[in-house]
Amino acid sequence: MEIRAITFFTQLPAHASLQQMQQHIAPLGKQAMQIRKLFTEAGFAVQSLRLATQPLEQLLPRGATTEQLATFARQYEQTASEAGFKHMALGTLGASSTTGDKRLDTGLLKQLLARLPAVISATDWVFTSVQLADQTAGFKAELLPLAAQVVIDNAPMKADGFGNLRYCMVANMPAFSPFFPAAWHDGNYPSAFSIAIESADTVVDLLESIDGAEERWLSAPALTASFNALGAKLDSLGTKAATCNGLEYRGIDMTPSPYPSIPRSFGRIVELLTNEPFGGPGTISAVALIKQSLDAAEFQRAGYCGIMLLPLEDAVLAESAKTQGFGISTLLACSAVGATGLDVIPVSGNLPQNQVEGLMRDTAQLAMALDKPLTVRLLPIPGLQAGELTKFNFDYFASTRIFELPGH
Repeated sequence: MEIRAITFFTQLPAHASLQQMQQHIAPLGKQAMQIRKLFTEAGFAVQSLRLATQPLEQLLPRGATTEQLATFARQYEQTASEAGFKHMALGTLGASSTTGDKRLDTGLLKQLLARLPAVISATDWVFTSVQLADQTAGFKAELLPLAAQVVIDNAPMKADGFGNLRYCMVANMPAFSPFFPAAWHDGNYPSAFSIAIESADTVVDLLESIDGAEERWLSAPALTASFNALGAKLDSLGTKAATCNGLEYRGIDMTPSPYPSIPRSFGRIVELLTNEPFGGPGTISAVALIKQSLDAAEFQRAGYCGIMLLPLEDAVLAESAKTQGFGISTLLACSAVGATGLDVIPVSGNLPQNQVEGLMRDTAQLAMALDKPLTVRLLPIPGLQAGELTKFNFDYFASTRIFELPGH
């Protein structure tokens, strides 16, 4: 088990200049380094420190031209990187409605949303997102076409369609979620931090210690006890770190996220429970079992606290997808019982906008009906068609096939 990220959240001055960013972020970077040291000395490997701001419409409430937004993003990346942060997020666009803000300017949201590709083009590690639905504002249908168009526009921005790794649609995502891209400070409280876990291997180890699939189906109490033990350690360290640094501790996203190796794969978890490849009979039940075990645990929660099914980041899922062992429908069905949506899904480079809209609409409506956070992060790969294999030069991605969407 590793800590994938300790994510820090702060409220920058509106339309902050480079100097204002430096004055604000540099001290937070020093606090972040101290907190990282506390966790590493306690035996937890920390992959990265991340930084997220308040929603973009609060950060740039007077709007911005395309060039102004690109310059702002470059300066933010530069300043945050100098302070020690590896990844940075401009807080989720449209998320102000989640806090009950009735002053949302739809025109401003549309303006900023249409210009998000400029952020992807101008930077390497700045992430962006849009909140397309929440229980306060409902489904923001007027933003849907633009949200989908951003995916299309991002695809050629970076090699292999990699720009869309840094953009997603999200629904029902609360503030202070540590996983990217959809991370944001709510604009009402002091600077804070939360923790994102990479712990699929912990669940794999526990299940492998139990002989027989039937016995593994009875492992929920042991799984919950494991989540409790880990949560108690991390909560204790988080509370101590907050007290020592004057920040707010916002909890743990205990989602057992994977890594592209078999011991750290959620697909391996499904195989151990079902004796079937991922996507076969029992897959949805396996996802539900882990989610129910996680729901029963007691710790301070942040973000999804669900199941991440990431075909590009999970060795077993990547291999199963090559043989068409599952598709988009399986991932959506799993989302209904515990997964986090359609995340890092490689698709055809000529995917039409209306199909992106359809997947976003379906996922947002599912999130609303179930009152849970769900994501859509699609990666159209220029030059590749459904069924062809991906070839990324990126340590966190496995090779898999381009997913076929119904009707395309």
